[in-house]
Amino acid sequence: FTVELGKFYELSKESGTVAVTMKRMTPERLAITLKVKKQLPKGGQDAMKKTDDASTLRYPCLVRATYKTKKISTTVSVDEFDRFQSAYSTVIRAYMDTLKKKERVKKAKKAKTSA
Repeated sequence: FTVELGKFYELSKESGTVAVTMKRMTPERLAITLKVKKQLPKGGQDAMKKTDDASTLRYPCLVRATYKTKKISTTVSVDEFDRFQSAYSTVIRAYMDTLKKKERVKKAKKAKTSA
């Protein structure tokens, strides 16, 4: 995922933007994933178990990136999230140079007219 994301950022140097979103998977989203892909992502089995204490549940994270019409996504388990976050931050730092400074428009001061 991070390699493809790097390619997106490389392409966006010419034109376009890259949008990255992260979501916590819920039991409903995991059930939909199970129907579509026939396999739960890593860490999804623990989240699907019915327990009384919902505060101890640890859900995987869904990460999506889009560039123009191209889309990529991955699910990251709780155990691998720290490693993914460090790889993601490395990619972000590598392509920080493409950020453009926002142009500020100065407001024209009203000229006082003397009568």
